[in-house]
Amino acid sequence: MDLNELRSSTSAVVTIADAARVLGVDVRTVSRAMQNGDLPALRVGRRFLLPRLPLLARLGVEAADTASGAPAADPR
Repeated sequence: MDLNELRSSTSAVVTIADAARVLGVDVRTVSRAMQNGDLPALRVGRRFLLPRLPLLARLGVEAADTASGAPAADPR
């Protein structure tokens, strides 16, 4: 997964491995950042996932409108 795929994804969450690929770091680095509160985390059973939209916001990137590929409209 790369940043463009993350932006255009319709999934609500991404795995630690996917986030590590997008960030270009090791999965242990992402796990530590989640434990430290530096990255948003969601625990589902025994799995830890990252909410996609808060992750994009943390990166300073807007999600793409999946229909047109353009940035999503501001809901304000």
